[in-house]
Amino acid sequence: MFKRGNITVGTLASLGLLLAVAGCAASGPAFRPVDQIPEQKGLVYVYRPNSLIGGAVSYTVHAGNEDIVYLKRGGYYPYLATPGETEFWAKTEAKTSVTQMIEAGKTYYLQGGIGIGLVAGRPKLNFVDEAEGKGEVADCKLLDKAE
Repeated sequence: MFKRGNITVGTLASLGLLLAVAGCAASGPAFRPVDQIPEQKGLVYVYRPNSLIGGAVSYTVHAGNEDIVYLKRGGYYPYLATPGETEFWAKTEAKTSVTQMIEAGKTYYLQGGIGIGLVAGRPKLNFVDEAEGKGEVADCKLLDKAE
């Protein structure tokens, strides 16, 4: 292995990979719960736990035809949804979707993740119960709304 002083090429490559993955994490303000859900809306916390698995892959989460958030690891976005059956979806090399009946005044937790893909990681979306969602989203940082 090539060495230059006390640093090997492998060490430099590992450091570069670590910096690249770290750059893909959320960096906004710490989690702050929504105080009050507006009348005739449901609250959906769209979030992705902070994990190194698939850390370099991010994707946009949509509700129907609306772009919600560019979801990065360790990030969340509080989406105010219109009540009714809503399809939430994301796509990298493959599309994944989950449908939820949204009720006014209720809170939902939509957890994002990454699965194994042929070329790139595939998005995973699933609704989790309040206990799991509250615990995981509390460690996340606020992301901007997708443009």
